[in-house]
Amino acid sequence: MKYPLKEIVKLFDNPEVSGDDGVELSAIAAIDRAKPSDLTFLGNKKYAHLVPSTGAGAILLPRDYAGELPKNSTVVRVDNPSAELAKIGAIIEKALWPEIKPSTHPTAAIDPSAKIGKNVFIGPNVSVCEGAEIADGAVLQGNNYVGRFARIGEKAFLMPNSVVMDYCEVGKNSRLQPGAVIGSDGYGYEFVNGVHVKIPQVGKVVVEDDVEIGANTCIDRARFDKTIVGAGTKVDNLVQIAHNVEIGKGALLVSQVGISGSTKIGNYAVLGGQVGVAGHLHIGDGAMIGGQSGVNGDIPPKSYMRGTPPRPYLKAHKIEILIGHLSELFDRVKDLEKRLGISKKTFGSTRGSH
Repeated sequence: MKYPLKEIVKLFDNPEVSGDDGVELSAIAAIDRAKPSDLTFLGNKKYAHLVPSTGAGAILLPRDYAGELPKNSTVVRVDNPSAELAKIGAIIEKALWPEIKPSTHPTAAIDPSAKIGKNVFIGPNVSVCEGAEIADGAVLQGNNYVGRFARIGEKAFLMPNSVVMDYCEVGKNSRLQPGAVIGSDGYGYEFVNGVHVKIPQVGKVVVEDDVEIGANTCIDRARFDKTIVGAGTKVDNLVQIAHNVEIGKGALLVSQVGISGSTKIGNYAVLGGQVGVAGHLHIGDGAMIGGQSGVNGDIPPKSYMRGTPPRPYLKAHKIEILIGHLSELFDRVKDLEKRLGISKKTFGSTRGSH
């Protein structure tokens, strides 16, 4: 199916169109792969050099884009191309995955003491245990396990094979991707008489409202009290959140982040992919930590850090550049020693004499 651009732009906020708004579009494509029947967009400045050569029928550009424009594409300027494209994606998503109608599959195992709200969907092979509560409009797609006295909030969405263990809570409008585990035991042992003795983990996990938990992410129940994921936080796939961690509101945790026990992550903090955080630390509100950093100390609010140990972003970048010149520096030092007639032994003894 093809749609005229002039109909598509009605979804956007104050679009500025330059070119033929009657061009018909049938797909969304990357800038460097787009054809005349495609819509594309510039969501990351690193791809700005591809804009002039795109073959797209139309392109969404930031309103402040000042680079060269494509010759054969209709240009639509908006405040945030990615956000506007998401509006189209939402319509496509509804067509691909129609709204799920409330029902309970005959293979579901629901304990008689469980409380099931209105307009709930419970799919095949779902287990809902003693005392659990499933609020209105929740969706449990299939093979889900909801433990004893666990609580699933209004319109929460549990994708296949996700697990919510005993006494844990998932807030309203929150979403668990396939294989997510909420409430696995925290990793705690004491070495006693030559044996690693397991410490009971008797707390719970509280996932607040509007949170997304990625596929195969594990959030451990607290040793006592709560492990908390704050409202609006988005957690990517393959993330490990240990016992008694507290994550604030609106934080972003990218894939393969690992957070050790009892660490606190502030509101709207951002942890890039594969960031590792030691235990009992504090990451301040709005702090940003670059990918693959190893955090072994507290991070101040609103700072931008990267590396192991983390340093301010620009300083870390400068150090990386200098490391790249180390071999050259050693060669220069060797040449200088040769010119001065300083042997390694002499140099060492001279340095030691001071």
